[in-house]
Amino acid sequence: MLKRHLLLASVLAGAFAVTACSQQTEEQADAGNVESAAESAGNDIAANTREATTEAEIAAQNSGEDLADGARTAGAVAAGAVVNTGEAIADGANTVVEGTADAVAKGASSVADGASDVAANASAKPDTDLQADPAIKEAVSADQQY
Repeated sequence: MLKRHLLLASVLAGAFAVTACSQQTEEQADAGNVESAAESAGNDIAANTREATTEAEIAAQNSGEDLADGARTAGAVAAGAVVNTGEAIADGANTVVEGTADAVAKGASSVADGASDVAANASAKPDTDLQADPAIKEAVSADQQY
């Protein structure tokens, strides 16, 4: 925005410079020599126009170079932000995977410890012989007769 304002100011200054008169033109006009004053004014306008055109071209080139530099900088910043975002996502994913693997390993270890405890308890107990109540034995035996 600032560059555009500077370019516009340069063009306006050039327009005022084009209409500016030299000392020679003013002297010819003051002397009443209209033809010489008009010729001198024409020369002034031509010289001032060339100078204003050159200044405007330089201002436009500078503005274009600044715009290109700004675009390059913005592109580099955007690329850096993408890289940083990718790194943050990768680091976060690595942390989640590490935490999940640790939790699974601890869970598996707890299950293995529990299974070892069950096996140890089972081997420490004597064999169990279940005896049915004599009334049940008699009822079952009676049903099986038929």
